[in-house]
Amino acid sequence: MAELDHLFVFVDRQEAAPGGGVFDRLAALGLEPSFTRRHVGQGTANLCYAFDNAYLELLYVVDAEELATSPLARAGFAARADWRRSGASPFGIACRGTLPGASWTYRNPDFPPGVSIDISAESDDPAMPFVFSSPGDAPPSAWTDGRAGKRQTAAGFTRIAIERLKLPALPAAGGALDGFHRTGLVKVLEIEAGEPDLLLALAPSRRLRLPSLTVL
Repeated sequence: MAELDHLFVFVDRQEAAPGGGVFDRLAALGLEPSFTRRHVGQGTANLCYAFDNAYLELLYVVDAEELATSPLARAGFAARADWRRSGASPFGIACRGTLPGASWTYRNPDFPPGVSIDISAESDDPAMPFVFSSPGDAPPSAWTDGRAGKRQTAAGFTRIAIERLKLPALPAAGGALDGFHRTGLVKVLEIEAGEPDLLLALAPSRRLRLPSLTVL
C-alpha cells in the first residue's frame, strides 16, 4: 500500500525565506527547516521540514525560463507556481510504493543514474494536484544521511497526514487520487470549485491550512 512520502505547496520565494510570512508562521509553531535543494533542470528549489513519517516541502521558482522548458511542462508546473492567477493547484503529493492508476515517467537531470519517478496521468490537468511516486523508499525517521536533522521533535510534532483535500472535480476511478482516498492516505476528499484548500494534520495536536500555511 502506498504511503505518504512528502507533500509540497508552491509559495513565493521570499515567503520561504526568514522574514517571509510562511517561514515565520512555521517558525512560530516551532518548526525548523531540515534541508533545502535546488532542482537542476526544473527551475525550482525547496525548503523542507522533516517529520517521522514524511516531510513538508515549500517549493518555489528560482529560474522561470528553466521552469518553462522543463519536462514538467506537461504537468503545468509553471501554472502551478503561478496558481493565484492561473487557477491551477499548488499542491503535490508524493507516495512511497506503487502509484495507483495510469502514469508517465519523468527523470530530473539532478537525479542519480537510473532514478526516475512515475507521475499520475491525472496531473496532466493542472487544476488537480500533482501526484507522483517518490524515488525514496524510507521515511525520514530511517534516513541515514543527516537530511532529516532532528526532525520536528523540539516542537513536539511526530507525523503529518492529509486530513482533507478539496478538488474541483471527482478524481478518476482507479486513479492515484481515488486510490489515495480509498487507502486513507487522503482521509477526506471534498469536491467543490473555488480556492485550493488542503488541511494538513500535525500529530499530535495541530493542523495547517494550505496554501496559506495558516496554523489551526
